[in-house]
Amino acid sequence: MKIKNSPAACAVALFVVLFTVFFTVYIASYEEEGEFTQIGDSEFYATPQGKIYALIPSGGKFELKGVRADKFGVLASGGYRGRNVGADESAVYCGNLAMSGLDPTRARVIGNGYFTDGRVSYFCSDVGERNYELGAFAKAVQTAAYALLDADKPQSYIYKTKRVSSVNLTPVLGFGFAAGSASQGGKFSENSDADDKKGVRDGAQIGGDKGGKKAYFEGEELEGADADGLKYVRDAHGRTSDFYVTDGGNVYFKSSRLAVKFTPELHEAAHFSGVRYLLEPASGAVYADGNEFTPEFAPYSLPFGVFGAHAYHLLFRGKDGIYFWESKNDGESGELKRAAADPFTDEISPLAGSVFVSGAQTYFVQSREIWSRGKSGKRLSSRRTELFRLETSEQWRKIGLVRNGVYGAVYANGDKIYYFDALGTQQGIGASVYEIADVAAMEALTRPYDPSGQNISGADIRKMIKEERLVPARGELIFEAVTYYESGETYLFWGVAAFALLVVIAGFALGAIKRAKGLKIMKKSSVK
Repeated sequence: MKIKNSPAACAVALFVVLFTVFFTVYIASYEEEGEFTQIGDSEFYATPQGKIYALIPSGGKFELKGVRADKFGVLASGGYRGRNVGADESAVYCGNLAMSGLDPTRARVIGNGYFTDGRVSYFCSDVGERNYELGAFAKAVQTAAYALLDADKPQSYIYKTKRVSSVNLTPVLGFGFAAGSASQGGKFSENSDADDKKGVRDGAQIGGDKGGKKAYFEGEELEGADADGLKYVRDAHGRTSDFYVTDGGNVYFKSSRLAVKFTPELHEAAHFSGVRYLLEPASGAVYADGNEFTPEFAPYSLPFGVFGAHAYHLLFRGKDGIYFWESKNDGESGELKRAAADPFTDEISPLAGSVFVSGAQTYFVQSREIWSRGKSGKRLSSRRTELFRLETSEQWRKIGLVRNGVYGAVYANGDKIYYFDALGTQQGIGASVYEIADVAAMEALTRPYDPSGQNISGADIRKMIKEERLVPARGELIFEAVTYYESGETYLFWGVAAFALLVVIAGFALGAIKRAKGLKIMKKSSVK
């Protein structure tokens, strides 16, 4: 009897294969917490068999190959920083990876993530990050090999390490920063937190780098930096940046020196969707995580502000257009995209939340996702930040704030009253501007905040939307910034192919083992 192939039958077969493989992977990689004992407050765990594992955030536990629990200790056991650094008699480990050349018998904590033995120095991050050198296809193959063939677990997440040219280091600024010191000897803290002065004792003599000071970030040298003058760049509110620093002349993002020079007006303009933007107002130069915006379109400005409750993109106004930065999957690079020609001839002034005024016109920003169906099911196709023009008849009148402005504001224009939302799509509020349909809703929104009483909640606002007491405002679409997402079907195909191949290989291997055992049994029987 012939079996007819159909899309449904193929889909069922594919589901069975995938379910079987993924279930096998799950069973093989499942870690019974009862089998692991945490070593103090560290990120290391011991097993009853005497093995040592390092916990890497998002990646799980990874074995330190060849390390015995009775010979292992945490190097910086007294503080939060350095909880992922340990040593046995043969090596010092950052997570599960050895820092080659670092002598475990002489290794000491400097601070800010730096370690030295007096001859070799290393930076070890305590933040797990994706291993971008491991591609999606390689990860799929290694995961299947780990599950089915007892291979090593794929290193999808790592703690970053970097060997440092200087051994005479002093922690400066915050975590990740250090400066070379010309002094001989020194103090070392058993606590790797630079700000924690407990447990300070005399350390090993450290020499080298006598010719002056060098500055480092995560082990990378800041080219041309004056370590003595190093300080953080500040943002528009006076708070210190996490990664932009200056020595008063040069400006750096992490360890990369930027083309822009320091001015008192230079500041970190926004931290938006994981990207840190630097703005130098006089020249209009902008950097996104250290990547310079195309100079030919400068000067850039941020007329729409940095309000991101209803935006997927931070919009900049530059020569001949509206621009946005689109990050790449490697977490470092990206490119400047042009959303549209500049539709404005007048200055742009924020009104409240995602609403802006230019000339006699009112505009609002709103975000939207587009989902589509493919062979692999429903997937995200694009994310859009859209600018609409709102029809108005008069000047805006402020009615009141919603929970002191944290949730939004209420404004009137002509005979219409609007709620400008500040909660955003993450709180289940799909639109940035709502027309208020009844007076009771307006009164509930603008009721004065009572610290000891009952106040309006996000659930109350969502209920008003569901009951159509708040109706999304309609406007004319002016332009949209769009980020498209590639289909994962190619990766799925190759992943399935790799899994299927490994399943076949495993099947042949198991069959060969069984046949070999069968032959042995037959031989024994024949001898008898």
